[in-house]
Amino acid sequence: MKQTKTIPFDWDLYNNNRDKYKVVTRCGDEVTQLINFECTELPLRCVIDGEIHSFGVDGKYLSYSNGFDLLLQYEEEVVESWVNLYYNNEGGLFTSVTHDTCKEAKKSANTVNYIKTINLNDLV
Repeated sequence: MKQTKTIPFDWDLYNNNRDKYKVVTRCGDEVTQLINFECTELPLRCVIDGEIHSFGVDGKYLSYSNGFDLLLQYEEEVVESWVNLYYNNEGGLFTSVTHDTCKEAKKSANTVNYIKTINLNDLV
């Protein structure tokens, strides 16, 4: 299963891995063209929804943070990991071993002190 991850914009990271990253704004608009002129205070020129916008090399729009700031998105392969969550006799928590599917985890759940089955990927 693939999951979309979003990280702060980094020109060098993007420029060295253009096939891995998609550039988007904090609002979710996709950047269709991106050029670094390296000679001005706001060197990045981007095309967003057919309009040209200027950004700092750090991805900030007009040198301050707002909803137009740039971010990098990429797809990451995620392995499913499910566990059963339980109370112990002292009131603490513990988990079962990991399982590949929710169905498999729930099937092996012990009803004593069972709380619920959770996907570990939801925690990160």
